[in-house]
Formats: sequence, structure tokens, C-alpha cells
Amino acid sequence: MSDDLDKAVENLKTLRDEIRVQIHLAKAELKDEWEELEPRFEQMEDRLGSAAEETRQTVNVIAEELAEAYRRIKSRL
Repeated sequence: MSDDLDKAVENLKTLRDEIRVQIHLAKAELKDEWEELEPRFEQMEDRLGSAAEETRQTVNVIAEELAEAYRRIKSRL
């Protein structure tokens, strides 16, 4: 019985380690996605400051894309 328990504990440790690595990789992936969005957010803010109506429409599209991407990141956390 002790051998079975030892094996079960070892299996749990292995599974736990695998999950830990996957979580770490997921965090890194989300961080990369976040960092790609930041320049676009700054671009949107810059354009909004002195935007004509046409540019405002473009900024609106960018804002919608950013909102969707932020929601996707948030839902994956």
C-alpha cells in the first residue's frame, strides 16, 4: 500500500510541475500580447487628441479592437 501511495504522490508532483510550467508559459504569452497592445493604445490616444472626423472613425475601430483584445486577455487570466 505504501508503494501505491508513493506512486500516487509522485504522479501528483509530476502533474503539478507540468501545470506550473503551463501557467508560466501562459502568463508569458499573455504578457507578450499585452506588450503588443500598448503601443496601439498610445497611438489611439495620440490620434484622438487632434483627430478629424475620419480619424476619429479610425480611432474608434482601433479602440474596439483593443477592447476585444483586452477582454480576451482578461478572460484567460
